[in-house]
Amino acid sequence: MTKAVAKANESAVIVSDDIPAHLQGVMQDQRGSEEVAADDLVIPRIDLIQGLSKVRKKTDPNYIEGAEEGQLYNVVTRQLYGEEVMFVPVYFQKQWLLWRDADLGGGFGGAFPDQASAEAARQQMESPDEWENIDTPTHYVLVVHEDGTTEEAVISMAKTKAKASRYLNSLARINGGPRFSRVYKVKGVNEQNRQGQDYYTLQVETVGFAPEPIFKQAEHLYDTIKSGNVTVAQGDDTADAGGDVEF
Repeated sequence: MTKAVAKANESAVIVSDDIPAHLQGVMQDQRGSEEVAADDLVIPRIDLIQGLSKVRKKTDPNYIEGAEEGQLYNVVTRQLYGEEVMFVPVYFQKQWLLWRDADLGGGFGGAFPDQASAEAARQQMESPDEWENIDTPTHYVLVVHEDGTTEEAVISMAKTKAKASRYLNSLARINGGPRFSRVYKVKGVNEQNRQGQDYYTLQVETVGFAPEPIFKQAEHLYDTIKSGNVTVAQGDDTADAGGDVEF
């Protein structure tokens, strides 16, 4: 697909989503990024779109055209994945995240290694009662696309998604081997709470063993995470991050 992005002297500058001839064969070239280290990068978070998600509101700056309830999307690239994604789980970490009430404008207040640290930070906020300290199972993953390409991401499974987190952890233990030795699938599924309100949560299943190239990539990501040189892009859509419909 091509598009005109700028004009100079009445001539349109045309860019394309397809690799042009002069770049064929050089896309693995990383010149210009030689000094970019792991701690200079951010790992995007994958969110599940709910009925009240900002990405569905045309008047919101976070709006994504075509976003529907139950779809998964990347908070950094804004890419819609559809209702399911294949991934390799690489590392599990329990975190406590601070999120501001969506009715008060929302917002992310930080990620902490334990509840006490998160609560101390919440109390330091200008209006502590506007913030919620959320127990958040965090899964670092390698997303596997149908064409074999991969991308690093994080899937947070707080509140109603915690059941899927426990199930994934159980599957990884039952399957044995390194956590990143198998490929799984995660998808959005519709459920109802006791009040009859619809919401979407996550469902996980095993797909099979990870091919060697993907296993090696996941192993490298594991080493990077263990080194502590990672930053996660949390996004700012509290309808997804912590504002699920409660039971």
